[in-house]
Amino acid sequence: MKKILILIALLLLLFGGKAFAQEKSRGIIPDYINLQFAGNIGALSAGAGYYLNPANSLTLDAIYGFSPAYRTGKAIHNIVVRLNYSPFNFGLNDALNLKPFASFAVSRQIADSDRTFERLPKNFPEGYYAPNAFRLHFDLGLSLHKKFAPEKRIRGMEFYLATTTNEMYVTYFINSREVGLGDIFSLTLGIKMILFE
Repeated sequence: MKKILILIALLLLLFGGKAFAQEKSRGIIPDYINLQFAGNIGALSAGAGYYLNPANSLTLDAIYGFSPAYRTGKAIHNIVVRLNYSPFNFGLNDALNLKPFASFAVSRQIADSDRTFERLPKNFPEGYYAPNAFRLHFDLGLSLHKKFAPEKRIRGMEFYLATTTNEMYVTYFINSREVGLGDIFSLTLGIKMILFE
């Protein structure tokens, strides 16, 4: 897990520094604001993101996700860093684009219970459970990007739908005959409000 976090930190330095340097005049104001429903990072989540290249095909999100106690038994908070890549887009007209995308994310789960841990508690035998505070997420989705007039305060909106899973669910699928492919995926819906393009 440490190697993955180091890799993400290096990507942030490599691409994030470039993104921030392009828009020094606006400081760290993000390129877009993201709101999401479901998707293994919380019942509701909100965050902000940056375009990392001139084609806007590579983006980086910082997200906070929340699942309330009435849905999960205990309140769950998630801090997420997500890298998104859109290999191409289909121009439907001058203002509308359809874009497939893939995402890779790392989340840190903070729950109001003793069931979330970075290291296996001493009261469990070695190998009994895997630590579950960190998760690796994989998404595949499709977004519809609507451009607004350049003089508008909000430059555009992007609606997206994705299927998502994480490394724990994939492990269950590989190791158990009881878990089917349909059991390890869930859907997420989201919207991005584009501030700068």
